[in-house]
Amino acid sequence: MIKFKRCLSIAALMLWDSFCVFISLYVAFTLRYTSNSFDNPMNIPPAYYYNFPYYVLVFAIIMFGLNYLFRCYNSVLKRVNFNEAFRQLCSSWIGFVLFYLIDTLFTSIGIFPESKVLEIGILLIMTSFMFLFMILGRSCIKMFYAIRARFSHISGYSVQKRVIIFGAGEAGEFLVSKLENSPELVKPVAFIDDDQNLIGKHIRGVRVFGTRDRLKEAIKRYNAYEVIVAIPTASRELLKFVVNVCSECRCRIRRFGKIDDVDLENVKTSNINFEDLLRRNSVNLKMESIIEFISGKTVMITGGAGSIGSELCRQVMSFGCEKLIIFDINENGLFFIDNELKDVYGIGRHITILGSIRDEARLDEVLEEYKPQVIFHAAAHKHVPMMEINPKESIKNNVFGTINVAKAAINHNVEKFILISTDKAVNPTNIMGASKRIAELSIQMLDKDSETDFAAVRFGNVLGSNGSVVPFFQKQINAGGPVTVTHPDMRRYFMTIPEAVQLVLEAGAMAKGGEIFVLDMGDPVKIYDLACDMIRLSGFEPNIDIKIEFTGLRPGEKLFEEISLADEDVDRTSNDKIVFMKPISHDYNVLSNNISELHETLGDISPNNMFNMVKKIVPTFNHNEKSSDEK
Repeated sequence: MIKFKRCLSIAALMLWDSFCVFISLYVAFTLRYTSNSFDNPMNIPPAYYYNFPYYVLVFAIIMFGLNYLFRCYNSVLKRVNFNEAFRQLCSSWIGFVLFYLIDTLFTSIGIFPESKVLEIGILLIMTSFMFLFMILGRSCIKMFYAIRARFSHISGYSVQKRVIIFGAGEAGEFLVSKLENSPELVKPVAFIDDDQNLIGKHIRGVRVFGTRDRLKEAIKRYNAYEVIVAIPTASRELLKFVVNVCSECRCRIRRFGKIDDVDLENVKTSNINFEDLLRRNSVNLKMESIIEFISGKTVMITGGAGSIGSELCRQVMSFGCEKLIIFDINENGLFFIDNELKDVYGIGRHITILGSIRDEARLDEVLEEYKPQVIFHAAAHKHVPMMEINPKESIKNNVFGTINVAKAAINHNVEKFILISTDKAVNPTNIMGASKRIAELSIQMLDKDSETDFAAVRFGNVLGSNGSVVPFFQKQINAGGPVTVTHPDMRRYFMTIPEAVQLVLEAGAMAKGGEIFVLDMGDPVKIYDLACDMIRLSGFEPNIDIKIEFTGLRPGEKLFEEISLADEDVDRTSNDKIVFMKPISHDYNVLSNNISELHETLGDISPNNMFNMVKKIVPTFNHNEKSSDEK
């Protein structure tokens, strides 16, 4: 339906443009030859009179093509502004030049019935009026929508949502201008801003009601449905204040993104970023070292279609890699990231490769052909409960898949290999965490006798990644609850996807071989507190509007996650937000033999021998096979 309406609006504009060409040429002849009608064309040269329909047809075709190229058909009919007018101006006058050239050519080779080139003066008049008529038509449509929206609001035909905009700066003013004809049918009724000089003034017809201490009063006075925070650099403290006031007033809250990121054609506000309320500020890492590390290199990313892998792809491309190899077993995911990168960077700089990290021959084939200098290994099975049900698959993929990629990297002289690990690898209580710990030990073992620099990066829980708790909670809230939390005291470290990817990239730049890097993520966050924050963000009250239920620990889960082992030597890097653990002393001959024995246990029907070998390799593995309410 949306596509049909869009095609219909474009067809209407093209029809209008055809009429504009016709009427403009008619006006041009009328003014030039002082004739009021074509009923008496005596003053018009016969050649022009007989060529008239051909002129209209050719000029209309030219304008269709130019208007398409200048995106004059992309603008929403409800709004036209200076940018659209400028594009139409460029299109019209380039059309003037092209038509004169084509008219000259067609006349010389006899395509037009009469051999007479249209005068420049007539063309100038025609182009001027055509531009004015085209803009006039689009402006009338905008005026129609504005009048209809205002009439609808007065008559009660449609109910507009009354919103308060927090922030009367550039972003706030821009937001008001776009919401005037928004398809969301929202009406800005007041501004809130801490600048005392703005109090009482009107910005685009909307009054600045007061500072933040009057937000509650403004919500009640205007019966506001929603508060939109329009401050791109809003601090965590300010957002928490707005959330608390809106929660008390049972008012929704959203955030208007950075003005540089706004789609000017289809502007919409978006739900507030939950990571802004995770009790710490976002970590910004050193871009200079990352650019120096990535620029001009051939980079391979395994698991490149996943949440972390795809963001790695975006950032590696933005930092100027020469060639990106995206390797994944997920066909659909590869399709989507391929199309996304093509839209932004075109073709040629990246290649998508379908394959499994368990397939050694496929890995050798890919590395032999493309010769990557850096490998980011993000391919893994990561869901704890799923791996508890399928423990052998966790070992096959996370341990031996990693070893396959690492050995291929050594064989093909890869400079650096960065493993994506997890804080669940520290004192693991589940097979997924244990498999990642063995993967860490494996690359440290391989680092000892190779020219390739191996390093690992440990993540906390990544907000917004596939299967993370935030979208899971949001789905439950949208369904009216209940929100399910496994335990009231469960805590987790959290980081955003951009933080996680920047950590990987900067760790790669700093890696000398054998290190395990960790981001300083502040204090761990209670999952219960996160659930409460998300419920309030949605305009509800926890345990009143949306219930929170405790379901008990799932198999393999523990209450707290740690970032380092007791015997790991933790040290700071040049970036005070990143720490690294030096390799623990191991007998790598024993480790190699144990890993070989672990591989042999995968052929057993029972996983018991496999678990025993995992325990032997990872002495801190304390397998939690039952949930808390089963004990």
